[in-house]
Order: sequence, then structure tokens, then C-alpha cells
Amino acid sequence: MRFLKPVLMAWAVVLSLIPTLKAETTPPGATELLRRMDQVLRGDSHDMTVTLDVITARWERHYKIRVRMQGIDYAFARVLEPSKTEGQGFLRIKARLWQYLPTAERTILIPPSLMLDDFMGSDFSNDDFVKLSYLPRDYDAKIVAEDTISGFEVLGLELIPRPDAPVTYGKLEVWLRKTDAAPVRWLFYNEKMLLIRTLHYSEFKQFGTHDIPTVWRMENHLEAGHETTVTVLSAAFDTPIAQSQFTRENLEKYP
Repeated sequence: MRFLKPVLMAWAVVLSLIPTLKAETTPPGATELLRRMDQVLRGDSHDMTVTLDVITARWERHYKIRVRMQGIDYAFARVLEPSKTEGQGFLRIKARLWQYLPTAERTILIPPSLMLDDFMGSDFSNDDFVKLSYLPRDYDAKIVAEDTISGFEVLGLELIPRPDAPVTYGKLEVWLRKTDAAPVRWLFYNEKMLLIRTLHYSEFKQFGTHDIPTVWRMENHLEAGHETTVTVLSAAFDTPIAQSQFTRENLEKYP
């Protein structure tokens, strides 16, 4: 017995160094889920070609756009179709966003006050498309619900903007898949806490290691008959993009 006590003490020390099963299985918090969601959609970088289909009560428009992003500070979008708007471009460097109008050979700086304006007449805002805001940094988040949406088990998060954050919404509600934090549904509220839009994600496809929704349908709750759908045609994630792509010189050079 006199040898048993030292042995038991030694095992106690070893076991104290091993993480408990409870700690290993603790689910991620809301902010970590937002970080994972951003990584799914944005990655360290990405190069996407998408279509943007805008439907209103009076007219319809179809665009084809190439979008490149590097980290959270750089974004570049170029309109490829139709010929009427071909060459129009958008460049974001940190908190500054420029728009290039080739027909006028003019570049304009879009102020932060206009980030909520419609992107190309669609139901997406400028901020939605070029992602000025970064959710884990700009919002306080908490998990508020669990549900099943479109066959996926999901967690519902409520996001409230932090003071002085460069955001355009009063509140967001985000529904993320439990398996990988990929988004399934977003609800957008204005500063008066009125639900103004709902974004539905569907048709998940694999691009490299990223399993992403390829159809993003934005439903407008303020204007009847308005709806916008983004469809991802191709995507490459986590590949280097030359810094020269994110310059005014490149923005104003087309074709």
C-alpha cells in the first residue's frame, strides 16, 4: 500500500493535463460561429463569377459579375454583362468604396452614408455585396434558437451592432447550419427594428474545401414584387490574388 499512494498521485497529475470530454465537446460561441460562417463564404480569398437577377413590378435586369476578395479589407467587382453596363466596377479598400463608370470615364467615391443604397438597383445593399462590415468585429451576437430549415439543423443568432460600428442595419438574425456554420437564412432589420429583407440560401455545392450555397434569393418586405437572386456560377477559394488587382488603376482599366 505504501507504493500505491505515489502511483495514484502521479496519475492524478497526468489526468489533470488532459482536457476533459466536456471541454472538448463544448459548442462554439456565437462570435466563433460568425467567424466560421465568414470563412465558409469568403475564405482567406476568393474569385467568383455570379449572376445578379433583379425583378421589380415594372422591369427585370440580368447582370453577370466577377467578384474578387482578399481578406476582410479588399474587394473588387466588375460587371461583365450586359453590354450596356459592361466594365462598370467597384473597388473597396478597407472602409472606402469607389465606383467606376466607363461610359462617363469617371470614378466616384461612395460615402459610408450610401452603403445601404441598392447595389445595381437590386435588393442587396452596397454593403451586402462588397462586405464592408465584418460580423464578428462589428456585431454583438448571441445564440437565441435552434430549428430545422430546408432539412438542415440550424442555430439562430441575434446580432446587434456595436457602438460606432460601420454597419447599416439595426439588427440581423442569422440561421447557420450546425455542421459547419454555413448560412441558410438571414433577416435584416432597419434602425427602427422593422424587418426589411430576408435572404434565403440554397443549392449547396462544393468548391474545393468550401461547401457553399450557390443561390442567394433576397426577398424585399417593403416593396411588393421586388426580388433579387444571386447565383454562383464558379468560385475559387484561398488562392493568392495579386495586390495590383485592388487599385484605382486596375479599376479604371477596362477592357
